[in-house]
Amino acid sequence: MTGLSSDHLALDFDTAARMASACKALLDELAAALRSVEVVQDAKGMGTLQSGINLAAKFSRKAVGGEDSLEKSLNSHIQVVTEMRDFFQKCLDSYSGVDASNAVMLAGQDLPGS
Repeated sequence: MTGLSSDHLALDFDTAARMASACKALLDELAAALRSVEVVQDAKGMGTLQSGINLAAKFSRKAVGGEDSLEKSLNSHIQVVTEMRDFFQKCLDSYSGVDASNAVMLAGQDLPGS
């Protein structure tokens, strides 16, 4: 189950694991898209008139190097999804740490019926 209080987000282990896995898959897709940007960074075929040359340059900057380029947008998405994946991984690591701590504590206990 997931829960949300005023300043905490609680995730169960399976949800955190699925979210970390989904982030990893999305990062793989974003990385593939970023690699493919190289293919469109040099737009051609707009003709030899100055307007065609200008249009080709504009489309090239939309792919790579421009202020609002696809490359910058993909890198921004990669950064956010990486932070999300790291958060979910931290949740998983915390669960593992608590489980290990509890196992050590319980191993030292005399439990009735054991």
